[in-house]
Amino acid sequence: MDSPNPDQPSAGQTSDVLIRRFVEHWGVMARSWGINSTMGELFALLYITGEDWNAEDLRLRLDVSRGNVSMNLRELIGWGVVKKVHRPGERRELYRAESDVWTLFRRIMSERKRREVDPTRQVLDDLAQASERSVGQEAMNERVQTLRRLLGALDRLSERLMAMDAQDLADLGRLLGGGEEEEDDSTP
Repeated sequence: MDSPNPDQPSAGQTSDVLIRRFVEHWGVMARSWGINSTMGELFALLYITGEDWNAEDLRLRLDVSRGNVSMNLRELIGWGVVKKVHRPGERRELYRAESDVWTLFRRIMSERKRREVDPTRQVLDDLAQASERSVGQEAMNERVQTLRRLLGALDRLSERLMAMDAQDLADLGRLLGGGEEEEDDSTP
């Protein structure tokens, strides 16, 4: 008889255990994407619970410093995936994650493009100009041009994806997912 898979939740696991596993996994994923693990964990906690949290409760739940929470919340707000919310009578600022996955997709794609793709394209453009003027750099210029074409195609694809509305993105996701006909309640 096979032993149970430790990555599969058992019927007896509480939602706190499942939330913790989700949050920890996002922290690990964030590091592999070159993002601060606390930033990934903060977003994951806000997203998976679907609740408004104040900074102190986030700090206590994740066992991190106030400064770490503050810095990463500012970054998440800058990415457009977390926002401040205000409740009448509540003195502390509250934070909420964007809940629509397609809005998240577009905002994250846009931010990564701005931070990673655009600077890379600029470097390649500069290299292309320099290698075109240099004698004996034809092979390097061809490699640079190949990368420029690839990044240009990816950039055009991302622009088209970001311009699609949520329903079209959901339809595309179902199409690319092997034709599954699952309905997603989060899309209009």
